[in-house]
Amino acid sequence: MLHPEQITGVILAGGKSRRFGSNKALCEYGDKTFLQHLINLARPYTKGVVIAGCYPEYNEKGIPVLQDAYPDMGPVGGIYTALRESDTPWILVLTCDMPLISKEIIMLLLASGRGEEVIGWQHDAVDALFPLLIAKTVLPDIEKAIELKQYRVKQLFERERSRKILIPDALLSRFANINTQEDYKNTIYD
Repeated sequence: MLHPEQITGVILAGGKSRRFGSNKALCEYGDKTFLQHLINLARPYTKGVVIAGCYPEYNEKGIPVLQDAYPDMGPVGGIYTALRESDTPWILVLTCDMPLISKEIIMLLLASGRGEEVIGWQHDAVDALFPLLIAKTVLPDIEKAIELKQYRVKQLFERERSRKILIPDALLSRFANINTQEDYKNTIYD
């Protein structure tokens, strides 16, 4: 298992939240926002946490905020920037619209490495990849994909040294992705 000193935590929070209607990262989750909850979740497993996404409200969180080197590229832009700026050999990538991710999921992810450079999740019922564990050695491949205008995160799993972990049925609900106000109400308040 990787040691926290080898990992930078990255919270992807740069999306436009068009379908949601406001910045999802700032939605309430208990007595915190999605963003603050995920920052707190990642801290014990990482050397430090950064936010990939540049909204003025994020500067108030007291942690580094990274503006995408290549804006309007979706998650790949944030992942690229975080890998480039990180001083650790790995990044743990969480997304601000998946607040139900648990410590158990992170521990399973960190314990599952067998020499891969990209590790994520899969399940027949959902199209989940996040959270991700990505080695800094992947950076040149992401740069090449950006040059070719290939911005899909799924492409990271086309490489030889990648793996998707099967999501246990008991944890499937924890991978809920909140894209709309209805998702928010159904996921957080039900």
